[in-house]
Amino acid sequence: MKKSILAVVILLLSIASLPSIGNSFIKNSIDERLVELKSFGLETSKDESHSSYLNTSRHFEFLLKDSQNFLNHLKQYSDKQIPPYVNTMLEGVLIGVDIEYSNLPFAKAFEIEIYPVELSPKMSEELKLSDINFYKYTENFLQNKGVLYHIEYNLLNDDFKGYIKDINEKHVLKDGTKLILVIEKAKFHGNGELLAPKELSSKVKEFHFDVSRDEKSLNILMSKFKSTSNFESVNTYITSVDIEKTLVSLKGTANDVNISMESLRANASSNEQGQSTQINSKTSIKSLEFSSEEVTFNMEKFNFDVALSGLDKKEYTNFTQLLSQNNTMMTTASTSALQTSAMTLLSKGIVLEIADFSLEEFSKNKDDSIKGFDIKSNFTFKEDKDLVQKMRLSPLMVIPNISVESEIRISKEMYTKLEKNNLILARLNGYEKEDGDDYIFSFKFIDAKVSVNGKSLN
Repeated sequence: MKKSILAVVILLLSIASLPSIGNSFIKNSIDERLVELKSFGLETSKDESHSSYLNTSRHFEFLLKDSQNFLNHLKQYSDKQIPPYVNTMLEGVLIGVDIEYSNLPFAKAFEIEIYPVELSPKMSEELKLSDINFYKYTENFLQNKGVLYHIEYNLLNDDFKGYIKDINEKHVLKDGTKLILVIEKAKFHGNGELLAPKELSSKVKEFHFDVSRDEKSLNILMSKFKSTSNFESVNTYITSVDIEKTLVSLKGTANDVNISMESLRANASSNEQGQSTQINSKTSIKSLEFSSEEVTFNMEKFNFDVALSGLDKKEYTNFTQLLSQNNTMMTTASTSALQTSAMTLLSKGIVLEIADFSLEEFSKNKDDSIKGFDIKSNFTFKEDKDLVQKMRLSPLMVIPNISVESEIRISKEMYTKLEKNNLILARLNGYEKEDGDDYIFSFKFIDAKVSVNGKSLN
């Protein structure tokens, strides 16, 4: 009996100590991460914690002491070049982070809030000198967590979700410039590391930016933005973007511009097939209106669906890595290496297929709408181990490697308008095949010989 009671007591004590053990475990994990962040240029300037029996909250403030080191760390997650001025903007920025978690490990997701607290000293000084009221406005905005990134992260399965705090701000600068910034209902969820997630979906109900002064203005509006991405590896991924409406307006300049676009859908994917890689891209626009002082045009139902296949997996990986390096640090050596890799990749052979390149309707300068076109093409570049040597001798030597088959269906109205000012199209007169209100041109370029609808064009 005594042993049973002792076992129960030990069990109860063990259960009772779980929150303490869990808190210690999570605290150590966070502290390890702090050491890592320091190596990236972030220095902890404040660390405050409050713990109850079941929950703990910690508040941090990080000073970005070495912005170049921090940006170098970020570059490994992106192939985009970061502009040099970003370095100046970030040096000395103070970032606040609030973390709340359960002392019972994995009982619930971490809740993390990240927000800038103070601008960099350089930016602060520049704002003070140019517009002290705007500086005070910005300072107050940041201190009230005007820009806030909320994340709930589950350590058990790496799932996360969160949002960006709504922004609806208006301000008038000293010189009379009016600023408007609206971000409404920006949410996201996904799985994996926050800086390099395996899956990520996001949506924004509305983004609106407006800057105006006197008669000049720039207005940008996007509504119902959605995006999804799944990353299995560097060469296996799928990503898509969907924007219900986009408006861009530039007024009061020598050449005012207005753009209105409805229902933009775009997706891109890459997948590995044995020793090769295939890339697919598809874009569609329901309607687009563009107007300026020089030209106005409208188009309806635009589609572009293209696939690039047969890419040698090993060389394509090398090419994308060199391309990423070239974007961040362009040198003569890196450019030369990129060109060599491109030629090597091409020498392995590739196939470019345009499954759908079409436009249903088009009008220019407020003329009546006319029917558009529909193009399908297949471009093949044959494998050639001697390609690099041939290119050095003469690019004309690689022409036999290229074969093209295309079918173009174009409305008679559009063809008539285009061929008036195009000598190449004018040369096709007599080769066209009629089909109702359309002309059809079947092109073939094989063994350096060209034919249109079965007739030689050489």
